[in-house]
Amino acid sequence: MNQADRLPLDEIRRRFFADQPLPGQALPPSILHSWQRCRSQGLPTGGRGGERLSERELGERREANAVWLDAARPALAGLAEQIAGLDLALVVADSRGLILDESGDIDFLDKAARLALTPGMDWSETMRGTNAIGTALAAADSVLVRGAEHYLERNRALSCAASPVCGPQGQLLGALDLSGASRRLGEPQMRALRAARGQIEASLLEAVSRGGWRLSLHHDPRLLDSQAACQLAFDEDGRLLAANRAGLALCGLEAGAWRPRHFAALFGQSLEHWLSRHGEALGLLQAGAQHFSARLRPPSATRRPSAAAQAAAAPPPRPAAVLDGLPEGLFATALKLLEADIPVLILGETGTGKDRLARALHEAGGRRGSPFVAINCAAIPEGLIEAELFGYQPGAYTGASRQGSKGRLREADGGVLFLDEIGDMPLSLQARLLRVLQEREVTPLGGGPARRLDIRLICATHRDLRARVDEGAFRADLYYRLCHYPLSLPPLRERGDAAAIAQAMLDGMGAARRGVSLSPELAQAIRGYRWPGNLRELSNLLATLLALADDGAALDLAHLPAALREDMAAPAPAVDDSAIAELLRRCGGNASAAARALGISRSTLYRRLGKAAK
Repeated sequence: MNQADRLPLDEIRRRFFADQPLPGQALPPSILHSWQRCRSQGLPTGGRGGERLSERELGERREANAVWLDAARPALAGLAEQIAGLDLALVVADSRGLILDESGDIDFLDKAARLALTPGMDWSETMRGTNAIGTALAAADSVLVRGAEHYLERNRALSCAASPVCGPQGQLLGALDLSGASRRLGEPQMRALRAARGQIEASLLEAVSRGGWRLSLHHDPRLLDSQAACQLAFDEDGRLLAANRAGLALCGLEAGAWRPRHFAALFGQSLEHWLSRHGEALGLLQAGAQHFSARLRPPSATRRPSAAAQAAAAPPPRPAAVLDGLPEGLFATALKLLEADIPVLILGETGTGKDRLARALHEAGGRRGSPFVAINCAAIPEGLIEAELFGYQPGAYTGASRQGSKGRLREADGGVLFLDEIGDMPLSLQARLLRVLQEREVTPLGGGPARRLDIRLICATHRDLRARVDEGAFRADLYYRLCHYPLSLPPLRERGDAAAIAQAMLDGMGAARRGVSLSPELAQAIRGYRWPGNLRELSNLLATLLALADDGAALDLAHLPAALREDMAAPAPAVDDSAIAELLRRCGGNASAAARALGISRSTLYRRLGKAAK
C-alpha cells in the first residue's frame, strides 16, 4: 500500500477496536502487535490510574539503577547536546518502564508533565498502552510511536522514540527515550538513540570483562574493534562471562535469557587449545557454519575480579516476568537472606517457579558473576548423588573417572548452590550435607584433604518438611539449619491476572518481536483455568503455541490442543468468599486484577465481597 492510499489513523483505530479487518501495512508491525497485546490485557483506551512515586521511593529506584546510570552519563550528555533547541525531552526509564530522569526543552517538559511523562511515573506498556518506552521494553527493540499510534487517547499529542539498554549478560536495564512533536522525530533521532545505547552497553561490557579473556569476532578483520563485532568475555575456565548484542546472538541467547555457555561448546575447541595455537595473534575461528576472524586479548587484571567487583560492573536485571504476582516483598526478603549468607528455603507446589526464583535471586545478588550450580536431589540416582555432590578421588569406586571429580559443591565455590527438591534427599546424605554447611569444607569420596567452601545456599521443595521430620524421613537438625525463614510461592491460580503473566512470558520467549499475542478470548480462558501444573504447565503450553504460530498471529482458543480446550471450556469450580478476599489481598487491593484472575466482572466481585462483609 502506498503512503497516499493509507487509511487515516482515526479510521484504523475505529476498525481495530470494532474487530474489523485492517488492510495490509495499515500500521507498522511494532504498533499493531503492541495494540493487540494491550487489548488482550483488557487495557481501556482511557488508561488506568497511576500514582507518582514519592521522592523517597524514586530515590530508591534511582539507587537500584545507579551503576548503569553512571555508565550512561557520557552518552546521555552527548545525546542532550544533539537535541538542544529541537523542542524535545530526553527521558531515561528503568527496566519496568518507570521514568527515572528527564531533561530537555523547558516548554516541552511542562507539557510532558501534564501528560504524566515525568520522573516517578510508570510508562510500562501494561499501564500506558502503546508508547515508545513501554513498547521498546516489551519488544526488546527500538521503536517510534507517533501521535494516534499511541494506544491511549490522551497521548495522541506525543511522538516518542525509544531504544532499550541491555547489560553485559543480556539483561534488560532500561530505555532511552526522546519525546516531542511529530515533526521533530525521525530516523536521525533513532540513529542517535541507538548510538547512545551502544556507547552505554560497550562501557558496561568493558567494566565486567576486565578480569576475563576478551574475544572479538567479525567476518572482516578490519572491524574487530568496532561495535559491529561480536564481543565475548570468558573466565579462565572458558565460561562465558559477558557479551554484547552481536555476541549474544552468536551464542543463541535473547535479551533476558542468559544461560551458561562454554568456549569449547561454542567453538569446538577449548580456550587453552586456542591459546596454545594462537596466543593473542589474529586467527580464524568457526562457530557452527560460520567462519570468523578472531582475536583474543588477555585479562587486563592479573586475577579474575571478585564477586563484588562483578556485581558493581554488571547491574542486577529485573526479576523474570514469571515472578510477577508474588506476595509483596517476597523477592526482596529472599534477596536479603541470600546476601546475609542465610539459607533461603523456598516452598511451593510443583511448577510454581521455585527454580526460576532461585536463578533470579542469583542474577540480582552480589554473586551474579560467580557460579550458579543447580542440583535436583530427586533426579540423581541415590547411588550416585554422594559422588555428584562431594566429588571423588581417582579410583574411589568402580566406574569412577580416572581423573576424579571435584563435585558440584566445589563447582559452586564462590557462588550460589541451589538444591532443588531437598525434601527428597536420601537420609544417608543429609548428615554429610549438614556437616558441610556447618564446617564450610568438603572432603571427596576416597579421602584426600578437605577443601574450604564459600557458597550461598538456596533450597526448594514441594514437600511439607515439618511432616517429613515427624515421619523420620528428614533430619530435624538439618531442617532447623535450613528453615530460618521459609518463603512460600503461591500457585498460579492465586497470583492475580494469569493472562498478564502469560503475555509477559510470551514476550520473554520473543513473541513481541514476532508480533504474536493472546487474543482476548484466549486471555479470558487463561484467567479462568485452574492451572494444576502452575507456571511450568503454562510455560510449556506457550512455548509450544509460539513454535507453531505464524508471525503476527493472535493466539486464540482454536490454537489449543483439543483436550486442554475442553478443560478450559468447563465451568470453573466455585470460589468461596474468603478465597476471593485473599486473592484481592494478593493483588494489592486491585479489584480489576482480582476480577480478571477470577474471570468475573468487577461488579460481581464487589457484590461477593459485600455479602461476605455482612
